Amino acid sequence: MKRENRVKKHSDFDRIIQKGVAVKGRRFSLYYERTDVEETHIGIAVGKRNGGAVARVKTKRQIRAIIAESWKDYGLPLNLVIVVRPSYDRSEFAASKEELIGLLETIKESQH
Repeated sequence: MKRENRVKKHSDFDRIIQKGVAVKGRRFSLYYERTDVEETHIGIAVGKRNGGAVARVKTKRQIRAIIAESWKDYGLPLNLVIVVRPSYDRSEFAASKEELIGLLETIKESQH
């Protein structure tokens, strides 16, 4: 995931979460909104309930790795925020990957 394709501002996170469409799973909540720009911007939010700073950074790295490996369709005009729930367990990477890919596919299908 390229840096220019990230949601960075706190106000953007808040807007997308409050006004966007939600897709929820056991480990993740995904919020998205349509935009006029022909590319996808993704933000990852990991709360303090997921652990200390080191644990949260590792979680974000895992999420970015899943996105870079499996979600190739960056041409969708979306702003997307991935909120990691406290039930996320870094040691269950395969199950988390499967769930996140499924939620992303749900969003892709709803856009076509």
